[in-house]
Amino acid sequence: MTVRIPIINNTYRPDDSIYVAPLSSTLTLTNAKEQLGINWPYPTGSDLGFHVTFDIPENYSSSPVIVLRGIIDGTPANTFAVGCQQLSRASSESVDTAYEAEDTASNGTWTGYADEDIYEISITLTPASAYVAGDEVFCYIYRDDDVDTTTFSFILLNAYFEYTEA
Repeated sequence: MTVRIPIINNTYRPDDSIYVAPLSSTLTLTNAKEQLGINWPYPTGSDLGFHVTFDIPENYSSSPVIVLRGIIDGTPANTFAVGCQQLSRASSESVDTAYEAEDTASNGTWTGYADEDIYEISITLTPASAYVAGDEVFCYIYRDDDVDTTTFSFILLNAYFEYTEA
């Protein structure tokens, strides 16, 4: 069975131009929503993202994926691209280790999507060594400036770690 756990937690730290705000202050809504979203603008010269840590659950088996769910803020066009650099550490392993090679995902086909629609994208993770239940994962999740050619913000509602359970 596939399981999703939210990973935006007390370790969440965004880059400087990313901020949390009520949906009603970032979107032009007829029907105001006061729930919070993370305003994630498009990159303009460098990757733009956030840092987070999470534990690999005890029931983890395989198929690690980062899922980003949010609201399109603007006209969906061109290529939306995201990436993840990660590092998994067990007890007694140093965190002073470089991130592994990045994993990326992108979309340039927007049939059926419009401004203020919910959108979801998934990044399949390929850790160099298999994740182990109880490991701590350090992630940098970002909009990939090398590939992202959009001009819309993405209002992140949640980020998830998705996996197949044992």
